[in-house]
Formats: sequence, structure tokens, C-alpha cells
Amino acid sequence: MEPLVKLAAKLPEGYTEHAPPPDLARHVVCAWTRLVPNAFDGAAHRVLPDGCADVLFAFDRPGERNGGFVGASVVGPMTKAIVVQGPQPRLLIGVRFAPGFAFAALGVPAAELEDQQVAYDLVYHDAAADIDAMAGTASDTDRVAVVFDVVRRRLARGSAVPSYVRAALRRITAADGNIRVADLAREIGVTRQQLARQFSIHVGLTTKMFARVMRAQAAVARADAARAAYPRGVNWSAIAQDLGYYDQPHFIDEFKSLTGLKPGDWNR
Repeated sequence: MEPLVKLAAKLPEGYTEHAPPPDLARHVVCAWTRLVPNAFDGAAHRVLPDGCADVLFAFDRPGERNGGFVGASVVGPMTKAIVVQGPQPRLLIGVRFAPGFAFAALGVPAAELEDQQVAYDLVYHDAAADIDAMAGTASDTDRVAVVFDVVRRRLARGSAVPSYVRAALRRITAADGNIRVADLAREIGVTRQQLARQFSIHVGLTTKMFARVMRAQAAVARADAARAAYPRGVNWSAIAQDLGYYDQPHFIDEFKSLTGLKPGDWNR
């Protein structure tokens, strides 16, 4: 990831992920920008579930009406891939909240936003000040700075994430999703019902779904690394076995359910 502090003059073109400022690193996976300065980009973009929630701000050119601000939305945690296609604004700025921090950032139980993209002012009923700040920006880098200021204010008002939710997220992530969810609550010292309730609020996915998402993410990462090292092909059977899938048909069904593609069709 490219640190945003180095972007003094302008944002890079295309899709770019940026490391968050240090004070937001615990809560935010990354900021991301997608800049198409001179022409409409009609290419399709596949977005995979990752256990995160995003806030998204769209802009046209600085100096236009409302500072070029087009609109804002919130994207909840996903259980399936989406394909984004069609007309896009000149600039998108997103902030991707780490799993578990959706409620702290958004102020509504995360499960209410599962697989949804909702207008910003429907989630934040006091959104007017944020939108006014966006409309007052004079450059793309100013816009990014304002987005981070908005995120800081929102997180400062947010609820704390229970320590056992954070512990569960760490264990599932460290295991690449290959973990017995039935044993997880006992290992961290809470009931299954308590863990399920707090996952619904703070993560927006069930513990089992989050584990499925993490395992599919691990499969994709290993396939991408294998293809980069050995362009001739990917040994999907070895990946499935290494990640603890019951058998090859189970792996294929799970992979397609979460990515929208069969493993053999994956090529990013």
C-alpha cells in the first residue's frame, strides 16, 4: 500500500490502496482511491467479501458546483461478490473499516447492512456537516484529508468492540478461516449465543460466515501468489487440501458462492 502522506500534489490514476494514518491503523484496513481523470472507464470490477464495511464518497472535478461532490454511501459487510459495472464518477474515495469496527464506525448494528449499499444520510442522520465539508474541498488531496477527518470524528463517538469479539476475529483470521466455530466461543470464554449476538452487532456476519470469507480470501491469495511465481497454472486441489476443505466439490461450491467464479476461472 502507498502511504497517503506521500501524495503531496495529486492522487495516482486508477485504483490504489493506501495505508491509513497511524491513528486510524487499528480501525481501518486501508483507504482506497479510484481516479479516472480523462475518460469513462467501463471495465467491470469484481469486489470480493472480506468481512469489512466501507464508506464511499464520489466526486467529479474540483471547483464545480458543491466542490464536485456527487454523493456518499455506506457498503455493509458482504456474503457474496459483486460486479461493479457501468458509468463511474471521476473520483471515488473509500475507507475500509477493519472487521469488527463496523458498528463503531457506522453507529448501526452491522448485520442490518449486510450485502447492502445505503445512502450515507440514511445511516448518519447528522450527515449534513460531513457533506458540507466535502463540498468545500478545493483539490483531490484535500478531499482525502476531509474524508479522514470525518472518519476520525465518527470513530471517536463509536462504541468499543468487546475484547472477546476482537479475540475471535484474530483467531479466525490467523487460522485462515479453517477453524471449528463450534469450539471458538468456549475457547475465548463466552457462550455461543453471546458471541453470535455481538458478531451480528459489530461484524455484521455470523462467525461461520466470517470464517468462510476468510478461508476464501486465503484461497484467492494463495492462487494469486502461485500464479505470480509459476504462470503455468494453479494447483487448486493443493490449496483446498491445505485450507482444510472437506473435499474438492465442497471447495468449488464454497469458492463460487463467495467469489462468483469457479476456482479454474479465477484470474486476477
